[in-house]
Amino acid sequence: MKYGNIRSPHALIAFEAAARCGSFTRAAQELGIGQPAVSHQVTLLEDQLNQPLFRRLHRGVALTGAGQELYDSVSAALGQIDRTVETIRTRRSTRISVGTDFAFASFILMPHLADFTARFPDIEVNIVTNQTGRFGMDANIDVELSFGHCGPQGILLLAERVTPVCSPAFLAQYGVAQTPADLCKMPLLHLDSEIENRWFNWESWLRTAGHSPGGALSGHRFNTYLLVLSAALSGQGVALGWTALLEQHLQSSQLVPASTMTLTSERGYVLTSRAAPHRQSQVTAFANWACDMIADGNASRGKDRNTERAKTPNAPAPS
Repeated sequence: MKYGNIRSPHALIAFEAAARCGSFTRAAQELGIGQPAVSHQVTLLEDQLNQPLFRRLHRGVALTGAGQELYDSVSAALGQIDRTVETIRTRRSTRISVGTDFAFASFILMPHLADFTARFPDIEVNIVTNQTGRFGMDANIDVELSFGHCGPQGILLLAERVTPVCSPAFLAQYGVAQTPADLCKMPLLHLDSEIENRWFNWESWLRTAGHSPGGALSGHRFNTYLLVLSAALSGQGVALGWTALLEQHLQSSQLVPASTMTLTSERGYVLTSRAAPHRQSQVTAFANWACDMIADGNASRGKDRNTERAKTPNAPAPS
């Protein structure tokens, strides 16, 4: 669109600065040009309107009635333009940091992150991981996806659901454990945790299943779940399998259930946020997406489990 009554945007900018500063000299300093240039632009505008916009004073300038009318319009328009530019600039450069543990990042977040990027191309996501998935009061983390109990400020994304898993070759050698006691006769793979009773370990899983081990459980021990998983995939023993994390491994039969029992708890992966106000809308978009993504996955897993039970009527329903 051509704006025939606006001959020079430069003149409007010079006029706005002079009116706001009350001085051609200070306006020139703000705009980084000479004072005569500001005076010239204002004169051009006054000639176009055929009436004065300023009263020249001994020190500075003051707006006339027409000048005040024009200033109100120009300052409002430039202010709106400035706010729009800031909104676009901030939105396109917004980066949110999401903190979680290695397992959730590897098995849940990364396979789906491309979907978030496609839906929200203006939001960059910085994934930060550590073993615990907890980041305390780290101001650099906008969203935390950590495992534990859900507090009043959190959103429970995935409830804990654990079944023993192993490789197909291991299962062929040892067979399916019919009771918790049978599992204790097999090589077990342990995940050492920095926080006691934060999630199921073999001792707590077996107790919840109704079996109290007579002594210390043997087996290899690892400090990350990725190492536990690697050992299970290579046939070294039975691992506790968080089914939501291992969905792809179970669907592809890289891992198979080593027991008929699946246990749940009130714990799970919890989303909490502490974003700065100017990133709150982006964090809300990520949180909503994460909830939808997990919900879709749960619906799909439920459908698959119902199909399996329909095919095998005598198979035990998951607990």
